[in-house]
Amino acid sequence: MSVKNSATGYGSVSRFFHWLIFLLVLVMIPLGYFMGDFPKEWRGAVVNVHKVTGVCILILMLLRLLWALCNVKPLLPFQTPVWQRIAERVMQFLLYAGLIIMPLAGLVGSVAAGKPPHFFDINIVLPIAESKALAAFCFDVIHNNLAIILIVLISIHMLAALYHHFIKRDDVLRRMWTGGERRYY
Repeated sequence: MSVKNSATGYGSVSRFFHWLIFLLVLVMIPLGYFMGDFPKEWRGAVVNVHKVTGVCILILMLLRLLWALCNVKPLLPFQTPVWQRIAERVMQFLLYAGLIIMPLAGLVGSVAAGKPPHFFDINIVLPIAESKALAAFCFDVIHNNLAIILIVLISIHMLAALYHHFIKRDDVLRRMWTGGERRYY
């Protein structure tokens, strides 16, 4: 099992980033949606867990982007139509952008609201002044709308992976799941 990507498969580092971020996002979506439904005595802690997890996703996505820029991208099967190759690139760009912008907007909004995330006694702050207008923009315009967009993008991404696995019966999903691939490229 290779650490780095190859022309035919993803390495262990790329797969680690992919699945860890997937699991964190899988927890964050319902947590964000139902935060307001938690009992009042738990709500502050739940909101902070959401914020700190968002910061973790932001850091992981930046590391993942750096790793992706330093590695080859496995090729799609040779019979993949051009429109699907373009769709794959656009989807990857949109997912990366969304998964960086969304937690960044949450962090900026929290700090601007005067309620930065904290990890035990350490506040995670940015050099910005408190601003209700900035906080409202970050949450109401960016964070909340991007949540819906990301749910749609992630759903399309998952459906495309299942299409490749069950309909096309190629190794696109297997490459990210186990790193295993057939060499027919």
